[in-house]
Amino acid sequence: MQTMIHNYPVYVRVPTENETPYLRNRSCAEVVIGAVIEAQKQEWMQLHGFVVLPEALEMVATPTKQGVAGLVAHIQSETIPMLAILLPGATLIWEKRFMQIPLTTQRALDARLAMLLLAPVASGIVEMAASYPYSSANPRYSSTVSGFSGYEKAPEAEKPAGAQKAS
Repeated sequence: MQTMIHNYPVYVRVPTENETPYLRNRSCAEVVIGAVIEAQKQEWMQLHGFVVLPEALEMVATPTKQGVAGLVAHIQSETIPMLAILLPGATLIWEKRFMQIPLTTQRALDARLAMLLLAPVASGIVEMAASYPYSSANPRYSSTVSGFSGYEKAPEAEKPAGAQKAS
């Protein structure tokens, strides 16, 4: 049986045009966060974590209405009108390509979420992830994300030949 990838969490990185730091100011970052939260409310996805960096939106989500490309297109279409007003010098705002990595195990999900939420620390923007205002690590957004419990439990490893049962 083949598993449909869009039923599992996916790490998505949507860079701005040429990774220009268009999202460094509060107004632009809040436009993107608003679109991400609204997409979850409209059931485009189940959101597990996000961070808006100056040059990209990164998130871990489980798409529900469409695949990843449809989800990204929706978020881009919801943000472009307002970002175009806030960034009159920008031409495309979002890069045409985005990165996606399916997260098919709990370990992969946990590791990617940790990396995502620590990105502002790794970039030298803040000292602690929770103090970054444009991330689900910030207490302000803690209620906007949810866990994922849809992974099938891995079968127990078979005991090697000759192994004794403990009594």
